[in-house]
Amino acid sequence: MAVILLNKDFASSKDPNIMIYTKLRWKLITTWFNILTIPYILLCIYCDWHELTKANVPHIKTIMNIRNFYFTNLILPATLFPDVLFWNLWYTNRELLMPLSVDKYVSLWEQHSMHTASLVFVILDLVLVPRQKPSNYRWGIIILSTYLCAYILVCLQSLLKEEYVYPGLKMFSTFRLILLGIYFCMGHYFYYLGQWFVIDLLWGQKCNVKGTD
Repeated sequence: MAVILLNKDFASSKDPNIMIYTKLRWKLITTWFNILTIPYILLCIYCDWHELTKANVPHIKTIMNIRNFYFTNLILPATLFPDVLFWNLWYTNRELLMPLSVDKYVSLWEQHSMHTASLVFVILDLVLVPRQKPSNYRWGIIILSTYLCAYILVCLQSLLKEEYVYPGLKMFSTFRLILLGIYFCMGHYFYYLGQWFVIDLLWGQKCNVKGTD
């Protein structure tokens, strides 16, 4: 869906509010987390192929650890927060997210493909794949913080050019933009930390038992 979004012909529109997405679509958080999911899916397919075929794959344990690290420290928080926020704003005031005329280019089913399917995907992955809580969260926080800072810098660059990634940003003063940035980061950290309670509840005891065999 990220690839489809990036190939939308926004340039053909006569509406300047739509034409701007020719440049801004690369800066949409939806594009970011959907693209991040592509290598993760490839890792999952590789690991599942190993499980199904019992193939003798070198370093499969390392690859599985990379898959789990990638999911818990980046994919889950980077997907859950934007998806939940997107649908909250969609039903509150959709014009904060996008011009209403964008419906001519991005249909409702495509919105669900980008923001509902991804939400269901990460929740199912969270509850179905055995994982164990790490001894500390240092590297997870570092990776997630790097991602968040990168996205905030991209949005700031657009704001300085008076290009608004989301129309609602036009209404924000400098102080409110700072508060929004804090909320953006705290929301991601909330989902990042919250997942470990779920993982510990579902798999903590089982993983510990398995590790003592």
